Amino acid sequence: MSTLTKPKESTREVTAESPVRFENLRSDRLWVGSVGLAIVLMIVSYFLPLWKMNLEAPQYPQGLVLTAFGNRMEGDLTEINSLNHYVGVKEIKPDSVFELKLFPSALWGTVAILIASALLMRPGWKRWLVAALLWAFPIGLLLDLQFWLYNYGHDRDPTAPYRIEDFTTKVLGTTHVVNFTTRTMVSWGFVTMVAAALLVTVGPQVARFLRDTWQNTGTPGAVAGIAGVLLLAGLAATAQPAAASVQQPSIASLIAAASPGDTVIVPPGTYREQLVIDKQVTLIGEGRPVIDGGGTGDVVVITADGVTIRGFVIEGSGTNVSDEPTAVRLRGNNAVVEDNIIRNVLYGVTLIQSEGHTVKNNQISSIDEFSTERRGHGVYLYSTRDNRIEDNIITRTKDGIFLGFAEFNTIERNTVTDVRYGIHYMYADDNVFMDNSFTHSTAGGALMYSRRLRFERNEFGYNRSEASGYGLLFKDVDDVVMIDNLIHHNRLGITMEGAPHTPGSVVEITDNLIGFNQVAIELTSTTGAVFSGNSFVGNLGQVEGRGGDIQKNNLWSLEGRGNYWDDYRGYDANGDGIGDLEYRYEGAFDDLIQRNDAIRAYRFSPAQTALDLGAKWFPVYEPKTRVVDPHPLMSPTMSLAGSGDNGPLMVYVALLTLVAVPVAVFASAARGRRGGWQPC
Repeated sequence: MSTLTKPKESTREVTAESPVRFENLRSDRLWVGSVGLAIVLMIVSYFLPLWKMNLEAPQYPQGLVLTAFGNRMEGDLTEINSLNHYVGVKEIKPDSVFELKLFPSALWGTVAILIASALLMRPGWKRWLVAALLWAFPIGLLLDLQFWLYNYGHDRDPTAPYRIEDFTTKVLGTTHVVNFTTRTMVSWGFVTMVAAALLVTVGPQVARFLRDTWQNTGTPGAVAGIAGVLLLAGLAATAQPAAASVQQPSIASLIAAASPGDTVIVPPGTYREQLVIDKQVTLIGEGRPVIDGGGTGDVVVITADGVTIRGFVIEGSGTNVSDEPTAVRLRGNNAVVEDNIIRNVLYGVTLIQSEGHTVKNNQISSIDEFSTERRGHGVYLYSTRDNRIEDNIITRTKDGIFLGFAEFNTIERNTVTDVRYGIHYMYADDNVFMDNSFTHSTAGGALMYSRRLRFERNEFGYNRSEASGYGLLFKDVDDVVMIDNLIHHNRLGITMEGAPHTPGSVVEITDNLIGFNQVAIELTSTTGAVFSGNSFVGNLGQVEGRGGDIQKNNLWSLEGRGNYWDDYRGYDANGDGIGDLEYRYEGAFDDLIQRNDAIRAYRFSPAQTALDLGAKWFPVYEPKTRVVDPHPLMSPTMSLAGSGDNGPLMVYVALLTLVAVPVAVFASAARGRRGGWQPC
């Protein structure tokens, strides 16, 4: 007979350690939650851009954009590769970038490790390894990108059409190389990676700190109240005011109601009217209002003295070339035209028979549908004096800045591209040009029949039209001084005809870079020009002359200081920086061109090279000497080296801020509550 036995009672005791294990379980939940959010963020980063580069070039005024994802690149890659080709930078081929192929595997492998760590890992050093793995993504991305950018700027094709010095584009910040500007920045995918790393690094500690703080101070009612207040505040901030049916006044009526000396604020909107400002007022656009002239005549005419117009879009002038219609015509004195966008007009700003104006910080373009010859000038100065033309961006006009019978003007820090002549200049004396850029046009500048001109720190580059293509043309000018200018990548660097024009006058070309041109200097009937301290580098031809003995009639050194010539083969025994042998430039091919100009078609061909070498090796035929520099410099005085702002320190400051600030804040707060850091 079977017997019933009483089930044996469990002997497991509930000890004081049970609450501790429960607390560890709660801590693990915080770890699991942080890791779970990090997994989501890492997956999201796969679909978001990590890094962006914006390349600003004169021929692309809107900029070119390259966007890097973890596994691909998007944007204006074809155009960027086309520009890079000219300076020898290797083509960017995303399919050949190993890191782009590795990224998906690395990301999904990291997600798998995160899942395992959430389920298996206890507090300790292994969790710190997981955090380090996540930080490797954003930090590694920046370091790897900087490595690639360095290589692209240094491992270049030496046979490229344009030769510049090696450069390094910064992975974060702004870099300037010649007249290109590159702006680089991280994007949302990078931010989500950093957020994922922060969650795994300090997420559990922060969550515990907030939880404990809540338990000590918070109630559900308080949370609901705060949430309600925040919601109402958000709704109030985003609410749009009801539209009022109010007739928008004209700008002319606002000016008519103003007294002389008043400031007139123009609300946003489009104003289809032509203005005549006949009293001294300051006209300021709020929110960039548009003044549209409707395609007839001038848009704005200023006849009073002391008028300021600032902050507008001005468009829609007439198109009849004989009338020279313009966006802003200045007939009074001492006007200020500042911070306007001037577009779709024949002429930009016209200064005529008046003086003392300031034209500053405007963006000026003509009518895109018209050919260059059909357009008007960007800034047109005629029979005017004592004006300042500063900080303007001028593109797609006829001539960028035209001066006729205009004296004592200062032209400073303007950028002019994609025009006929960057600066066109006739019968205009005593003018100063400083820190301007005249590039990518038919010609950089044409200056004629004028006296006492000064050029400092300007750039004349990439003007390669076969019709002219000179960086600067001087014709029948006197007393010209050129110092510290960049004259590069033109068909002809400087062309001089009758410069100086008057006996006793001078043209001084000092301390300029004249480089990477087909011909550096072309002299025609020029006597009395002085060249010293200039750097002649990378030119296919140094000096070409027609009419007269250019070697004897011009000076190639001054007070014992000559020029740097990159084809000089002398030496400097005493180390004073001056070559001990004179520099001589000869050209058999140039002699033939003087006899028969049709031979010019073979310039820069193998025929020219063979002829010039033959003249050196077999001195039966001795070509005419073009240049004798008795004191050649041993090193250049200027270069086209890239420069940039912000510095590489930006990368490290950004990373340090992302990591140190949140860790320090929450660590300090948690330590204040618990008397010490409590690991999860």
